Amino acid sequence: MKILASDFDDTLFFQEDSDKNNKNIEAIRNFINQGNIFCIITGRNYTSLKKFLNEEKIPYSYLICEDGAKIFNNVDYCLNTILLSEEEIIKIKEVLDEIDCDYYLDDGYNKTEYLKDCVKVVVRCSDKQEQSKIVNKVREKVDIHVYASRNHVNIIHKSVNKKNALNKLLTMENLNRDSLFVIGDNDNDYEMLKSFNGAVIKKHHKVLDELQKDEYENLSDYIKELMNN
Repeated sequence: MKILASDFDDTLFFQEDSDKNNKNIEAIRNFINQGNIFCIITGRNYTSLKKFLNEEKIPYSYLICEDGAKIFNNVDYCLNTILLSEEEIIKIKEVLDEIDCDYYLDDGYNKTEYLKDCVKVVVRCSDKQEQSKIVNKVREKVDIHVYASRNHVNIIHKSVNKKNALNKLLTMENLNRDSLFVIGDNDNDYEMLKSFNGAVIKKHHKVLDELQKDEYENLSDYIKELMNN
């Protein structure tokens, strides 16, 4: 049995390439049907992700959302949650208000105004220079994990990343670390790609180049290789 953890956007799913998506989904289905475990690991929240999973009928064994702050099994039972503390959120809000950011709190499912169930603060911003400014300002004031994605700045608990989430999943579900393989394309995949056997999508963030991982045009190509070896 093999375990594969895959990033979602621009690794498994492409907004405007249904042919590539269909090949990836068929490969995932074959992978699971042969007795393997497939985990989707993403920065998206559960609700955003499930919309696409339901529409495209994408099978899975586990979902790891919010970069690892929420872990679900294949019947969508939440196995683990890592919350931001109220103190952290108040400090983050102070910084973001000071520099006049457009942001919201996310409880792992939807926007929330309730500080006790927040796992991520999300800043709407796609300008790279502005993103860098926000990241630096937050890091100056709060001991937190903050990073920029394509259209947002994401602020989560300092212990949250994809590597730590996968280690947690392996422990909780008594899975073999040596059976785990990972694949991704962006900088928030860096920790898991550095820590586990895996590969990158050919079109990927430049920071992943230093890991010297094998490159694949499609997720489906990597799955076929795993199944044949």
